[in-house]
Amino acid sequence: MTYMTQSISNKVPLMAFVLVVLHAVTACGKMPESSQIILSPAIDIAHKLSLQGKVTLVGGKPSSLDQVIDVGQNPLCSGHGAITNPNWRLSADGGLADVVISVRKTARSLTKANESPLIDQKNCEFKPFMTVVQPGQTLRLHNSDMTFHNIRIVSHEDGSSASGENLVNLAQPARGDEHLYSLELPGIYRLECDVHRWMRAWVYVHDGAHAAVTSKDGCYDLNQALDDGVYEVSAWHPMFSKKLTQSVTIRNGQGRADFSFDLKNSFNL
Repeated sequence: MTYMTQSISNKVPLMAFVLVVLHAVTACGKMPESSQIILSPAIDIAHKLSLQGKVTLVGGKPSSLDQVIDVGQNPLCSGHGAITNPNWRLSADGGLADVVISVRKTARSLTKANESPLIDQKNCEFKPFMTVVQPGQTLRLHNSDMTFHNIRIVSHEDGSSASGENLVNLAQPARGDEHLYSLELPGIYRLECDVHRWMRAWVYVHDGAHAAVTSKDGCYDLNQALDDGVYEVSAWHPMFSKKLTQSVTIRNGQGRADFSFDLKNSFNL
């Protein structure tokens, strides 16, 4: 696993074509060995709606839905109101949020390669809960709280609820602390805080630019152009061990893919 981490006060742009030899000093946790990763060149992809749909949850409501988390006697966390379990977000009609929709084997986007999504620690929660990037895209990891946080990044074990390999642990003791972090390989990664054990977020590194996350109503729009043809489209949510997959036809540049997850197949934690 190759990665890049750096404390920053200003954003550093990412090269479209990268040959990197990287290392990091971590607060604790496993330090990966230095290695070389060559990313394929990113290309221009038009910003255009190509795929849309909705993801729903069937089979009832999860037992942990809207569950209030006990934050103990920490006034810097409890002072912002109740913190609820982030694993499930459902609309009234069963729309499931935070599902990653991805199109298999697509190219990297030159535009996305130069974007650095923000993952903030605010009110003792990671925001957003789900982030999608392409390989080599840089994350901005920030602490907006007046309390000590750390960010443990774990290479998630596919099919499990919480297994994986620790990659790095970044200490952010003060408000305003920030790191850049670049994931070069496709996969699923968990972000955890050892100080506040309920804090968790996810980063899904897709092999290309064609991926999106469902909103609070379970709907999504994939705004990266696709040529006409048949594609394999998948839906993944962290509370399920298996992805849902279907073949989708793009005609005149557009298509639709709806998915339904069954609660009985979930971890339901």
